[in-house]
Amino acid sequence: MKKHILISGAGIAGLTVANFLVKQGHKVTVIDRSPSFTKAGFLISLKSFGVKIMDELGLTKKLQEESSSSETVDFVETNEEIIQSIAYDKMNENIERSVLISRGGLHHVLYEAIKEDINTSFNTTISQLEEQSDKTKVTLSNGSTIEVDLVIISEGLRSATREKYFRGCQLEDFNTLYVGGKLNLYHTKQVGIFKIYIDVNKMLSIYPIAEDQIAIQCYLRSTEDLSTIKNNAPTILKNTFADYNPEVKQLLNNLLDNGLFFMDKMGMVNATHLVNGRMVLLGDAGYCPTALSGMGASLSIYGAKALAHFIAKHPDDILTACDCYNSLMQPIIEKFQTNAKNNAASFLPKSEADLDKFVNGFRAADHKAVQKIMTDPIVLTKDQENFLLN
Repeated sequence: MKKHILISGAGIAGLTVANFLVKQGHKVTVIDRSPSFTKAGFLISLKSFGVKIMDELGLTKKLQEESSSSETVDFVETNEEIIQSIAYDKMNENIERSVLISRGGLHHVLYEAIKEDINTSFNTTISQLEEQSDKTKVTLSNGSTIEVDLVIISEGLRSATREKYFRGCQLEDFNTLYVGGKLNLYHTKQVGIFKIYIDVNKMLSIYPIAEDQIAIQCYLRSTEDLSTIKNNAPTILKNTFADYNPEVKQLLNNLLDNGLFFMDKMGMVNATHLVNGRMVLLGDAGYCPTALSGMGASLSIYGAKALAHFIAKHPDDILTACDCYNSLMQPIIEKFQTNAKNNAASFLPKSEADLDKFVNGFRAADHKAVQKIMTDPIVLTKDQENFLLN
């Protein structure tokens, strides 16, 4: 039996699940608070099972057309001394090749694949949800109402719908500031050769992604509230890297003056249950593991596939499908949120002593040890890859 499914939030998770549900023949309505989609957005690395699922949707070629070259990443100290140099091909020899793409580019690929097959409303949010016997009545911010079989909430980390309708969910402040930006600038750096500076309480990544384009990302430990941070973003960025070499400082100044950048505090949603009646949390709205898990985008894609998988498996029982999704996801969420905490401890050392310990250990690590650090934590079990419940 085909269902009418509402997806609130057209990010990576929402658009991925929409692709699968359209293929299953369901009627899909997607709403988003944004006025439109753009191809802008900070850089993400799609890895492992995330790439595999995109291939299943038949979108790999389009994804590669939107992606940027990634060959080598050098982890360095502030004095430019290399800690560890990693070739992506060698590092990913046992898993799917990672794909470097802007968040907007990934949105574009996912949306273009189904835009003619879904109902889309921009500048629209959920005003009210009312559970009925076998449907959910949804009142939208534009005043219209619809009755649907399932509401998928994929509104992101600070989901208003989650806050209103899900109890037992806690937004954990990761006390880490994320800055992602892109700068149109002709440069002499080699495209695909990336540099990541490791320092006390901060990490700065520089990605030459085209001959005339550089992406910049950084993580900074911060206990300031979000409004204070956003009001002082340029000052924070300049002061944090004031003692770096002139080239880095000039690059950051150019980003602030002429580039596009995004700044936010990272957090993790701790949800005891991802399901409430005919409402289900998906992606960052339910289990944001922060970018420091290394698998934020891929986990959103995996969750979307898992939900669609169980809806297909239980076509006449949407509640059972959602419960199976929740059971599968909970241990996986715990795994990647633990990864995020471990990565923050390693790659954002809190003291000079912690920095020295990490640098010396990482520098001395051989290929197998580096692979264990970088790729072992992002691998799922065979049962999880096949959406099998224990």
